[in-house]
Amino acid sequence: MVIADVHRHVQHWITPGGLLAEMDELKIGWAGAVSAPYGPWDIQPYMQLLGKRYIATTGQMTLTDIHRYKGVRGIEDAQTHDYKALVEEANRLFEAGAIKGLGELILNNENTNPNPSFRRKVRIDSPGITQLLDIAKRWNGFVQIHAEDDASSVSELAKLASYYSTVPIILSHCLFTANTGLIDELLKKYSNLFCEMSARNESLYGNYFAKQKAEKFGWIVFDDQSLKPEWKSLIEKHPTRFMVGTDNFNASVDTRKVVRQIRQGLLRNLPLEVAQLLASGNAVRVMRLE
Repeated sequence: MVIADVHRHVQHWITPGGLLAEMDELKIGWAGAVSAPYGPWDIQPYMQLLGKRYIATTGQMTLTDIHRYKGVRGIEDAQTHDYKALVEEANRLFEAGAIKGLGELILNNENTNPNPSFRRKVRIDSPGITQLLDIAKRWNGFVQIHAEDDASSVSELAKLASYYSTVPIILSHCLFTANTGLIDELLKKYSNLFCEMSARNESLYGNYFAKQKAEKFGWIVFDDQSLKPEWKSLIEKHPTRFMVGTDNFNASVDTRKVVRQIRQGLLRNLPLEVAQLLASGNAVRVMRLE
């Protein structure tokens, strides 16, 4: 079964040729949909080699730089020079057919990032962010948003989903929530919301303390063999709304082990037709992959 990896950070430690070989070995048909926070800043070699198999986006690195130098208020302010440059770039790349969407827009990672300097909580419906949704709406692109499940962020996401009802909004890591009832309500109410399941597998938490925290907060949904029953029920209830990803955020992530858990712990515990949608069918449809 071919997989569309919709949370693959193409980082400087994997060459274009290395990524292609990895994708072929692991039967990954498409990869990307997020940017490379640690570089390379020029992804053209990856795009040239992988062609339509690379799901190119923009926005993540710009927001990272804005946060580094101007903080949360800088991300919320649409009038900065950085944003004007991003808007111009995004429109140009969409027009050229070089990108499919925007993201990963990291807007609330207060409790889910181990690095204090990288943590932030941005008003998700602020002018800085809504201007990016305007671009996605104009070009029929998607937006991938990293947020958590606190009440204010959920409310702001709901406002975006309602106002930009034609824009697919992919929720990175399915909001890192253990509350399947919350996800059920969001998916029922907003047809343009989707969940991607990267970083919800056991192998991504390699050390004892990381795994202990992940288990405490219910981040782990599946492992090598099992899928939590409440998540199995949720996915089967909304089979057209879930996707998979590896989240290679640093060089220590064992991609082969992550993909093995996606196949054995997640996909094999679902009916075949649901597994096929989760593996790639939903991504191909929503992201207009070829």
